[in-house]
Amino acid sequence: MARKKGAGEQQGLPERIVLTGFRATGKTAVGQALARLTGFRFLDTDQELYQRMGCSIADAVSQQGWPYFRGQERTLLKELSSWQETIIATGGGAILHQDAWEELRRDAFVVWLRTDLATTLARLALDQKTAEQRPALDKQEGWENPAQEVSAILEEREPLYRAGSDLVLDTEGKTPEELAGEINGRL
Repeated sequence: MARKKGAGEQQGLPERIVLTGFRATGKTAVGQALARLTGFRFLDTDQELYQRMGCSIADAVSQQGWPYFRGQERTLLKELSSWQETIIATGGGAILHQDAWEELRRDAFVVWLRTDLATTLARLALDQKTAEQRPALDKQEGWENPAQEVSAILEEREPLYRAGSDLVLDTEGKTPEELAGEINGRL
């Protein structure tokens, strides 16, 4: 499935551009806009997993459990590490697969898209995909509301996002096109 080097190599672009970050940070919209700017193809790992598993991520987690889904996700990340001229929007938890992440990151440019907690919660509440496709986050005893849950997960993942990225962009108040232009300017 890997493409031969072409336009990206001629432009001096990395083999892959990987977008990471928590849920609802705009990875898909920014990735699509960036693909239009670079001529790279676009792949959303959540959508690819949906097609491969034949069901939504929420259904896969409900029916098979988190370990099953995370295994499918890890396999996909390792496969994508050989793709070229591709913009890859990863799921929010993909960063947890550190071995696969290091492979994916090789010869790639990784951008962490982030928002503050209030914006993340507002976007999740408005995003239809949250209820229909995204599984509930791992419930932990003592979490009384979504803000506590998201905050705790971000506390765990933010150091991984930071260490596993080449660029950090705050998405607050910026359109996907503006963010794609900013990334493209850094390449």
